[in-house]
Amino acid sequence: MTMSLSINMLSVVLFFPAFMLSYLRPQSTYGLKWLFLFIAFLGAALTPLSVLLSHWGGGVAFSLRITVLVILILFGIICSRYPFFHRLSILLFPYLILVNIGAVSLDALDNTSYVFYSSSNWIFAHIISGILTYASITLAAIVSFSVYLSQKNLKNKQRNQITALLPAINECNDIQTKLLIFAEAILVCGFISGLSLQYFSTGAIFIFDHKTVFTILAMVVIAIILFLQERTGVRGKTAVRFIMLAYLLLTLAYPGVKFVAQIVI
Repeated sequence: MTMSLSINMLSVVLFFPAFMLSYLRPQSTYGLKWLFLFIAFLGAALTPLSVLLSHWGGGVAFSLRITVLVILILFGIICSRYPFFHRLSILLFPYLILVNIGAVSLDALDNTSYVFYSSSNWIFAHIISGILTYASITLAAIVSFSVYLSQKNLKNKQRNQITALLPAINECNDIQTKLLIFAEAILVCGFISGLSLQYFSTGAIFIFDHKTVFTILAMVVIAIILFLQERTGVRGKTAVRFIMLAYLLLTLAYPGVKFVAQIVI
């Protein structure tokens, strides 16, 4: 069922206060930042929850919205532990706004043909692990991009308004590594659970489809960047390239496969 356009637009508009606060009032109190983050959370939860009341959506738009919601939840959890993480709102919220706009444009395609049903609770655990992995690597990509911008301006002895608002490089490096480790652990667990589900549903333990190939490649790329960071301390542009590659692979494996199956084919 197509979402109401007014609800869709409201869900997008509710992201703007948090973004504008991060840009115009970066020194605001944490109470105000949490308030605007909660408003953004309401915007992210508005349409997915209305769908979940009746079914688990299987379309591209629903997948994008549930991903945005999980990214915000994970972002809030990290902010509660590391308050400096709020400063990444200036990079995160433009991305989330664009994803939400994309979901609105694709919403008309999420009809009842793409309602997902399953009698197994394990499949939902597998889906959630995939969404959580994608949310983790997205935040890792945002952090990595922040480090790259800061290092670039430091190298060129320049400082603009955006980089002045970003967290310190050493703070970002630490949380970036933790996000990558978390993403890799969840990805491996999700991959193993996917193999188990594949075996019990088809009798074949391993099928080389597009999603499987992209997932394996993403695991390898994340493992490589973690190894390089541990052994050589690689950061900056090289780290950005690896993390963006992992992000691209997981984008192709998760929403990309859905997009091709629902729209292209």
